[in-house]
Amino acid sequence: MNEENINNGCQQTFRNRCDTCWKIRGRRVRGTVHGSSQYDQDLRYKDAGQEATLSDDIVRLKDSDLSVEGNVEKLFEEAGKIDHLVLNHAYSTMKELGDWTYEEINRHLITNVTASMLFIQAYSKQSSGGCITLFTSGQSKGPMSGEIPYAVSKEAISEIGRQSALVLGEKNIRVNVVNPGPTDTGYMDKESDIYQDIADRFNQKRWGTPDDIANLVLFLHSDKGSWITGEVISSEGGFNRFN
Repeated sequence: MNEENINNGCQQTFRNRCDTCWKIRGRRVRGTVHGSSQYDQDLRYKDAGQEATLSDDIVRLKDSDLSVEGNVEKLFEEAGKIDHLVLNHAYSTMKELGDWTYEEINRHLITNVTASMLFIQAYSKQSSGGCITLFTSGQSKGPMSGEIPYAVSKEAISEIGRQSALVLGEKNIRVNVVNPGPTDTGYMDKESDIYQDIADRFNQKRWGTPDDIANLVLFLHSDKGSWITGEVISSEGGFNRFN
């Protein structure tokens, strides 16, 4: 059985899916993931840090800061041949307009936008067919006034997906963008009022889960998703921002 390598930019979204031994097109998939230890630990992700225990199906690459020049290229050298590329890494901080700084704005842009473009470039050089999925947010559906640098960077991701899909179509590489909506990756206290308020805004009165989004991404990277490219797909469980 041939093994494919799916590289995931940040570990939390595919955590549960790896535990079920990913299969795409009937072939076993080995997942490689990457994180930024201090940032992931600050957000209280359970699988943050280089020493975190992950599924046997996952190979963890060396943690690094994607805002540092050259780190994307180092990741590709370490990962080896990548068949599928999922970019759900993100840098995000809550900053009101009066608190913006040059450094903070550009950290969002470099980590979220520049690094994604370099990932796509590196992948295209080694691939003559495949699939890329990027992650955006809900910035086009409602205000995100407390995190505008993040919202701006994520809107750029949507356009990167549309534009690169046209260019990479010549190499039989599909590119799509997913907006997962609010997803419970463990970063918010489940007993807090805001957690429950957000849950109540979904049709099923619960947050989205990593599995909800992993199912969509796996479909996009399978033969059943082979006709889909250049799209920005929202999968938010009916989330109502204006309730």
